[in-house]
Amino acid sequence: MADPVAEPSIAVVVVTATDATVPDGLLDSLGRAFDGGVEAVDAAGLVERLDDDRPPDAVVLVGDLPPSAEVAEVLSTTRASVVAYAERAPDPDLQYVDGHVSRAADADRLAVEIDRARTGETRRQLRAARRRMTELHAGTADIAAAEGVSELFDRTIEVARRVLEFDHCAIAVHEDGEMVVRARSENADWLRTRVDVEESVGGRAFTRGETVHVDDISTRDIYDPDATGSGISVPFGSDAVFQAISRTPYAFDETDRELAELLATHVGQAYERLRAQANLMRRERVMTELHEAAPRLVDADSEDELYELVVEIAERVLAFDRSCVYTADSERFTIRATTDDSLPKELSRGFGAMEVSHVEDRSFVFDDVSDHEFAESHDGTARGLISVPFAADAVFQAVTEHVGAFDDGDLEFAELLTSYATATRERIRSERALRNARRVTEQLHEATADLAAADDERTLIERAIRASEEVLEFDKSTITLREGDKLVPKADSTGSPHDGSRPMELDEGIAGRTFQTGESVLVSDVADDDDAAPARSEYRSGLSVPIGDLGVFQAVATVPDSFTRDDLNHAELLMSHVAVSLQRVRAQADLRAEHDRLSALFENIPDAALSFELVDGEPVVREINSAFADTFGYGDEVVGESIDDFIVPEGEEAEIRAAEFNERLHAGESLRSECRRATADGLRDFLMYVVPLELGSENVGGYAIYSDITERKERERALRRQNERLDEFASVVSHDLRNPLSVAEGYLELVRETGELEHLDTVSDAVERMRALVDDLLRLAREGRVVGDTESVDVSVVARAAWGIVETGDATLAVDDDLAVEADGDRLRELFENLFRNSIEHGGDAPAVRVEATPTGFAVADDGPGIPADSREEVFEVGVSTIDDGTGFGLAIVRRIAEAHGWSVTATTGEDGGARFEFVTGDG
Repeated sequence: MADPVAEPSIAVVVVTATDATVPDGLLDSLGRAFDGGVEAVDAAGLVERLDDDRPPDAVVLVGDLPPSAEVAEVLSTTRASVVAYAERAPDPDLQYVDGHVSRAADADRLAVEIDRARTGETRRQLRAARRRMTELHAGTADIAAAEGVSELFDRTIEVARRVLEFDHCAIAVHEDGEMVVRARSENADWLRTRVDVEESVGGRAFTRGETVHVDDISTRDIYDPDATGSGISVPFGSDAVFQAISRTPYAFDETDRELAELLATHVGQAYERLRAQANLMRRERVMTELHEAAPRLVDADSEDELYELVVEIAERVLAFDRSCVYTADSERFTIRATTDDSLPKELSRGFGAMEVSHVEDRSFVFDDVSDHEFAESHDGTARGLISVPFAADAVFQAVTEHVGAFDDGDLEFAELLTSYATATRERIRSERALRNARRVTEQLHEATADLAAADDERTLIERAIRASEEVLEFDKSTITLREGDKLVPKADSTGSPHDGSRPMELDEGIAGRTFQTGESVLVSDVADDDDAAPARSEYRSGLSVPIGDLGVFQAVATVPDSFTRDDLNHAELLMSHVAVSLQRVRAQADLRAEHDRLSALFENIPDAALSFELVDGEPVVREINSAFADTFGYGDEVVGESIDDFIVPEGEEAEIRAAEFNERLHAGESLRSECRRATADGLRDFLMYVVPLELGSENVGGYAIYSDITERKERERALRRQNERLDEFASVVSHDLRNPLSVAEGYLELVRETGELEHLDTVSDAVERMRALVDDLLRLAREGRVVGDTESVDVSVVARAAWGIVETGDATLAVDDDLAVEADGDRLRELFENLFRNSIEHGGDAPAVRVEATPTGFAVADDGPGIPADSREEVFEVGVSTIDDGTGFGLAIVRRIAEAHGWSVTATTGEDGGARFEFVTGDG
């Protein structure tokens, strides 16, 4: 809306042409119509009246036109409405004439025409407006055809001058708080090029977002107090203003305003189109250059190199003059790369938009950080800002001193750049993690062999602590074992149980919680865990892992978040071996003590003992002790009888061994052998020590002592089974981790060669596969089983997933649909992986593999050479392989997994002559 301006009092000046007269009563009638403000003047008087500070509102020309040249000149520049009162209509070329009334009309009709002329509604004015509108529409076609912003502005000025007949025209654009003239008519060179937005009429139109129509500029508070004239300022686009300017006041009416607004509308549409095109071209250029720069990012070998490339590309491709990358820890943001060395090297956590971007994982673009609720400037200077988080702990920022310099497109480019950087850093860290995982796995395998060779508890604990330091790289660790109702420190990384460690209750602190629950604990910050009570105040984070049901292993650090989930998994794997080895050395110690005790007891004959005499080669009892009677349940009834008839159990093997013993006794040999004998409580194991009366010569008698070693033998058998599980456990680790490691290495090399980041998904899957294997192997070590919870599993889905993991070459797979079994999905997939790998390794070139349903379960078959009939049971044994480079673990693992599910598996020959493995699951 135009600002309100006081209306001048209405005055009508009547001018009579040469040889024309004013009709009688005309002046009086007009005077009554316009409250007496009517006067008659000649040509000289008209010129004087129009030059007055208060010019008349209307001029009536009485008589035929045109008038004298002097009158025509002043009328062509006046703002007053001009009405011709003549017999003939004025020539259309007389543009200063606004209306016409015939001399035959009365004064009332003339008064009505004067009013219409003042409001722009006479026929002549309406025809002129239509003409200008028509010409304006024709001119807008030229405007719309402009191919650049500068050309658009020049054509707009030309149309405004030629079509709308505006005296002076200009177009200004808002830049950093100023209105900057970008185009103007040739006769407007007196306009200032730059004016503060608050000090110009055009600036006010931009600020308000609406047209400003000023009839008298001298009445306005602007930068030039001597300015005179009038103007119309119309905003268009998002930052531009069109201005029509006249040196005289009251030069524009409502029609001029409407035409200026219509012109600005057309210009604004073209302006936005050209800007959109320019933005699109810039976007295409930037996108192209970003994609061209992406391989350099992808090839970065280190995080520092990556960050430097990010800011370099931001400067060169995105045209960000000042950009930086900061990374966050618990206390501060640290600069890692920048194109502006004046930026702070460190910023405290909580700093402005950087903190919000990092914590909330959100991107921002600010016109001015000083006007935002949480954004801030490190030095208090107003500036534009882009802030983008990436790669979990990094933040990219671009800054400028120009307010409003960044838009959403710039933010989008920054996000695209950081997305490349995020993928690359994940690849860098994946490679590092893969190298570390491989190193740790290999070293853990060596360490477990070292643990298995320990002969005593102290050596075992020292080796476990050393492995935690050298393999897991823990700076400070402790092993605490249960003794009675206490957890007692045994050794730490210094080799002693000191450093503030002390005996603890079985349920005290994190160690007690770990021991009681059998579950590991990862403490990111001791301040956040109520059970944490570190031996020293400087300890800030740690992990706690059970050693079976024997004790607890703990590692600590002086910095929060020092341990990862992988650290915890590795520690669990190491401690599972420690638990098995500790049970072994304790059992061996018990066995040694028991042997010593048996020797001492034998001297005093506290065990079952008898004296015998060889009669015809048979040991005939002559005397027994009470321990013998208690053990075997016989008394005097055995005296005089062959002892073999009472205590040698039935069975050909036992009778043969007893006969061998008798022959050796007859030859004068002493015997010390383990044997099974029938007792009052059934068959039991004994250490039998037989001493002839005279060594080295034929004898007729001697003594026999039976020490019951049944419990020891049971422990030995349990220990043997335990060691077998340990050997199998280590073998499974090295065997099943090999394939995902190879897959990950291969796809990482492919990423390096091609730059195609989608292969990192496969690397990530392989790493997750290894992590899943480690988790499951840990569960095997802890729980003594190889399957977890079972559920109905689609066999076709699991088989195809396993096929995708194995390197199958040109081999093919066919799977029956609609086949489901009750199983642990992960273990079933491992079963298929080993079967498929067996087919690939043994099946020749491009074997065809099929998984099919059977009435009792399912089967896996191939068209390879098959398995010889005499080897079909042997192939399931650990270490048995029919090829030179085979490990012999694959089919052993298959049987182990099948039996753990309660299934049976047999090897046979398929319809195509290849190997066929049939599984009876109980689901059929």
